[in-house]
Amino acid sequence: MTGGGTWPANRRGPRMRRRSLGPAQSWWGVVFTLPMLGLLVGFKFWPMAYAGWLSLTDANLSEPARHFIGTHNYTRLIRDTAFVGALETTGRYVGETIAISIVLGLGLALLLNQNVPARGLFRTLIFLPAVVPIIVVPILWQFLFNPYGLINDALKSVGLPPMNWLLSAQGAVAALVIATAWRLTPLCMVIYLAGLQSIPMELYDAAKVDGAGVTRRFRSITLPLLKPTFLVVVVFAITLTVQNFVLALVMTGGGPDSASTTLSLFVYQTGFLGFRMGYASAAAIVMLLIIVVFTMINLRVFRTDE
Repeated sequence: MTGGGTWPANRRGPRMRRRSLGPAQSWWGVVFTLPMLGLLVGFKFWPMAYAGWLSLTDANLSEPARHFIGTHNYTRLIRDTAFVGALETTGRYVGETIAISIVLGLGLALLLNQNVPARGLFRTLIFLPAVVPIIVVPILWQFLFNPYGLINDALKSVGLPPMNWLLSAQGAVAALVIATAWRLTPLCMVIYLAGLQSIPMELYDAAKVDGAGVTRRFRSITLPLLKPTFLVVVVFAITLTVQNFVLALVMTGGGPDSASTTLSLFVYQTGFLGFRMGYASAAAIVMLLIIVVFTMINLRVFRTDE
């Protein structure tokens, strides 16, 4: 360093050298990515493209012949009261489940992000529903929602009348919402925890020095910096909930009177029980478009400058 406190012009310090990959190394990169690309094409993109083709045909599992019928399946869906009912049920089911999971997941994440006693134990216990096999969840909640199960016993203990959960239209959908939120909330909590722990503590310390209370810090620091995390949680929850049909299939079978038939269950029943694969593929494409539309909306709502 010179007397003026500056570096001489000819002393820039060590420079990081960039090494370009040779042709052989580049080909090795392609070779190592081919297995994953093959899995994506074989198990995701090709089935989607094939479903799109089937939706334009009258494909039927009982008849090998297929005829191109254009958008006829889609126009039939608009007039199909069963499809419209499944769409309405899915909207209620997804909306209520996501609202409960997002709020409870955020609350649990905020609580378990503090220095509370046995924090690691509580995190593990709360996360346990997320690792329960998906087929076990509806069987477990069937016992709980039984007319003589624990849920009705809890209602009677606080002076409320018991409900016939799985045999009433309103109760069946509510049961699906509760069971799905029970499994989805821990997953949302973990994603929120990752987002909360990425926020620098210096911001909270500076806000405390400026006299900001808990509510103000949450509104001015936590919520704005959690916008990318909210995007991940909402898109993840929508995708998982819309595509989930195991709970409805096992818990209610879509009943009573198709009151709890979701869109994914409608696709399953139409394609594999009714043998109308072309019609079911059209409904599946509509379900895919719904997920894409809501994903784009969330990208717009939770968009950040970064």
